[in-house]
Amino acid sequence: MTRLRKFEIVLSNRQVVYFPGQCVQGHLIVELDEAMEMRGIFLRCQGKGHVQWKAGKHHVTASEDYLNVCLKLFGNDPQQGDHVTLNAGNHAFPFQIVLPVNAPGSFEGLENCFVRYFLKATIDRPWKFDKHYKMVFTVASVLDLNTVLNAAIRDEASAACVGVKELEPRTEVKQAPAQTEDAKTVCCMCCESDPVSATFRIDKIGCVPGESIVFDAEIKDGTGRGINSSVVKFIMLTVYKAYSGAEREIKREIGRLHHGTVSPGGSDVWRRERLRIPPVPPSFLPNCNLIEIHYIIEMVVDVADTPFDLHLPLSVVIGTIPLQSVVQQIRPQEQPGAITEQPQASGASGFSEDIPPPSYRECVLGRVDTMDEDEQYAAGDRNFAPAYTYYDFV
Repeated sequence: MTRLRKFEIVLSNRQVVYFPGQCVQGHLIVELDEAMEMRGIFLRCQGKGHVQWKAGKHHVTASEDYLNVCLKLFGNDPQQGDHVTLNAGNHAFPFQIVLPVNAPGSFEGLENCFVRYFLKATIDRPWKFDKHYKMVFTVASVLDLNTVLNAAIRDEASAACVGVKELEPRTEVKQAPAQTEDAKTVCCMCCESDPVSATFRIDKIGCVPGESIVFDAEIKDGTGRGINSSVVKFIMLTVYKAYSGAEREIKREIGRLHHGTVSPGGSDVWRRERLRIPPVPPSFLPNCNLIEIHYIIEMVVDVADTPFDLHLPLSVVIGTIPLQSVVQQIRPQEQPGAITEQPQASGASGFSEDIPPPSYRECVLGRVDTMDEDEQYAAGDRNFAPAYTYYDFV
């Protein structure tokens, strides 16, 4: 029996991170102990979006294609029945595929909802099981915070949460801190207490992964009951959409800070606290009709012996290119082991020469199984997490 010693896709870009409009280049490596009869060797590059969830007794599903290219690397076209023979030895078949300029960025969500790009090599063998190798790679969205205006921020706020203070029109992100406040009273029979109140402020509404959101807060208890705790959460809100009009929202907490109890009638102050943004996809996910991504930083105050909490949400935008005002103040510090080489994007990445280059790190949400049911015997690493830009801010 012919032994396939090696069957592997090797990309020229070792980071496996690409931008829309870039060329994906590499080689398919095939090593044989002896000659193998086949119809041919083919390489498919596919990009697709997919959402799926259960609503009552029904399953909601929708898909869209962004890229679907099949290359013949050796042999005949699939429609032809002629067989060819690949001689024993080591073979390297080069390939290159240009990504669409409007390709949405990679994203892996919950319950089979994703935007995914992959290469799949196939040795088409007559009268035998075909051999497959699959490699998933990241397409990185670009979101320059310097060009995002508050018109976009207001849309983000209305989609993500209620009660976010509207900002002045056409004010740039770098000029836009945000604040919200809330107060509630406790009623007992005919008596009403003084309120428990909280004010929550952030220094700006645009950040990049690796940067910290800086915030202040004041909490005052007028109920005489005290406060069990206060928590600041960083939340990703993902909206999944189907063409039928059905929608589903998923909230995932991906960071938090905590303060403890406050005595009855007391107060607590958060002063210049910092919550670092981990590697996450940028906001919005443009050019995708099935998935939207929004981010919220929210303070939750747990009032003792009451059925309610205070919720103070503020919408933030996560980009891939930091505010110029931030770059001027803070320089990244290179960390051991971090990959700082940028993909050769020929301008597609949007990074300018005066911005320190980011590294690319796996998404904090973790890896998922990317193999379909008919690919259970395919070679390749089936577990994958997209890699996102990350700045090593001090």
